Amino acid sequence: MRASLLFAAALVCAAPAFAQTKVFTFDEALGGAGVSLSATPQGAVTWASGSVYKLSKDGVDRYIDARTGKEVPKPKDSTVEDTSRVTVAGRRGRRAVGTGLTSPDGRYTAFVKNNNLYVKDSQGGDDKQLTKDGSATILNGILDWVYDEEVYGRGSRYAIRWSPDSKHVAFLRLDESGVKKYRIQDHTKRQQDATEDWDYPLPGDPNPTAKLGIVSVDGGEPVFVDTRPFVAEDLLIVRFAFTPDGKRLYYQLQNRIQSQLELRSADALTGNDSRTLISEKSAQWIDVTDDPTWLADGTFLWTSDRDGFRHLYRYKQDGTLVAQVTKGAYDMKGVTRLDEAKGLVYFQGNGVDVSGSHLYRAPLDGKTPPQCLTQGMGTHAVSFSPTEEFYFDTYSTAENPGMVRLCDGKTGAVLKTVIKYDPPTAGAQYRLGTGKFVTIKARDGYVLEGTLLLPPGYDPKKRYPVYMPVYAGPSAPTARNSYGSVNGSVRDQFLAQNGIIVFKCDNRTANPRGTAAQKCSYKQFGVRELQDIEDALTYLVDQGYADKDRLSIEGWSFGGFMTAYALTHSKMFKCGIAGAPPTDWALYDTIYTERYMSTPQLNPDGYRAASCLEGAANCHGKLLLVHGMMDDNVHLQNSVQLIYQLQKAGKDFEMMYYPSPTSRHGIGDFAQSRHSRRLMLSFLLKNL
Repeated sequence: MRASLLFAAALVCAAPAFAQTKVFTFDEALGGAGVSLSATPQGAVTWASGSVYKLSKDGVDRYIDARTGKEVPKPKDSTVEDTSRVTVAGRRGRRAVGTGLTSPDGRYTAFVKNNNLYVKDSQGGDDKQLTKDGSATILNGILDWVYDEEVYGRGSRYAIRWSPDSKHVAFLRLDESGVKKYRIQDHTKRQQDATEDWDYPLPGDPNPTAKLGIVSVDGGEPVFVDTRPFVAEDLLIVRFAFTPDGKRLYYQLQNRIQSQLELRSADALTGNDSRTLISEKSAQWIDVTDDPTWLADGTFLWTSDRDGFRHLYRYKQDGTLVAQVTKGAYDMKGVTRLDEAKGLVYFQGNGVDVSGSHLYRAPLDGKTPPQCLTQGMGTHAVSFSPTEEFYFDTYSTAENPGMVRLCDGKTGAVLKTVIKYDPPTAGAQYRLGTGKFVTIKARDGYVLEGTLLLPPGYDPKKRYPVYMPVYAGPSAPTARNSYGSVNGSVRDQFLAQNGIIVFKCDNRTANPRGTAAQKCSYKQFGVRELQDIEDALTYLVDQGYADKDRLSIEGWSFGGFMTAYALTHSKMFKCGIAGAPPTDWALYDTIYTERYMSTPQLNPDGYRAASCLEGAANCHGKLLLVHGMMDDNVHLQNSVQLIYQLQKAGKDFEMMYYPSPTSRHGIGDFAQSRHSRRLMLSFLLKNL
């Protein structure tokens, strides 16, 4: 018979702190213990000037010429910049112009008051009101909840773009009059009116209707661009900005379920002369990017997955295709550097390993295939010399603390290792688990990638309980082939010290290569994701790592959904923790949900198949539900409705609600946050 892990944890906490035998206490696991688990560099390196870099070791600074490898005097024009942690540094093409609230010339500041757009002139005078129809339901230049969260990015708040000459402002106008409200209540107050009403459209219900306006800082009536043939009820305005020369306003439009995307441009003064430059359609959905990236010759780069993989295309300003710049059976993950003089683009791609990060280079004319410059599976963070002859490659894997290598900027050849990284200094005191990178074949042959944190003193003859943290949402990976990704959490190390394997493995839709993998979950959230998770855990069992009767899963938000879905649709898990879970996608917002699930009216079977409520009667294993009672993102009703269905089915479970104005989609109250972390950690130890 074995002692429970909770009892074992108590013994671990009482262990003496001898060298390399010290373990984290339960309290340290809750708060991080102030211990760094990051690899430790044996120095620092930065580019100084030209081909000269500054090498700092043991308190001594030396300047080395990368061309000769010899020490040189400090350059007079040295502008030392710490680039060792920059993913990729260098010049970019020009993206959106004038995206801040301050005008490009610094004279004006745009702001919103009472949902109207104003500008303040730094040279004096009264604030100038540019729109006059703002109201409780008409928003000028400011985003509502769903546009902020799902279109422009959480925290964007404003929808204002300046013209390059600072004379005009483009802005988004949202009409909320058809949007239903959702009320949340602060239960810590006595007042019955301690409530907040949020405009929050549910799938199938009316969205805010959007218009794109242009107005002069000198005043006058705004003009609005032509968005026909889209009708207001089926239109999303997802990006907009002025061209670098200021002559045109370009903007991206999508239909409601986001299966169509158009890049258009209009006259920057009148809003007339609307032209469609690019039109994309998909049988699933189309992701929005911050493209276009403008080049000095007036052409631009555009990202599309039209050939089954995400790649770069180059267009003339009138929408004529010049070339497909990148191509191959991998995804271009983002432009990181442009060398227009040499006609080259540098970008991140996942052709070597999906869970790593690699630097590629391609000619802008698309005539020759892209070249992967970085060498070795893993994560590469690159910074070029000012002359572009060389670059530093900060490189690590799940099992290797890493190094900084000097590389040839043209060929990618490794010239020398400049700095090595040591394992965490905490390893001299604490018994730390060992990281391991694994590849796993799913049932259909698709290769999944993951990481293991094995307990200290791991015995391959034993089988261990497994803790699997997940997010699992579209294109949102959690497992990375890097040292910090595996080693970086005191909580995870505490679990490993208590004999639990920490296993991260992204389902194919969370960390995809190509649209076939990315979009296979379309209209059926949870179904394919769960298959991949089950296959990954089956691999651990088959390889002798895992005890099949002691498997756990935990996640928050989409990860909370995935956890609740797993326990209601699988018998593989002994326990799971679902934090703030969307338990039924008909209860989440329109723009996110309909992108991946279409509407309930068009996809009723898919919504039922993706619902945790529908599977509540089949709940298997110990379930802990955790939710902030004032969650304005995934509303509390998601957990409440699952609780109701579990109760009706006679299922036992545990739950904890956090009633605080700061306990929303995350548990923001300090005491409550610590309480939630203690609760969840205790739950795992008790049930594994």
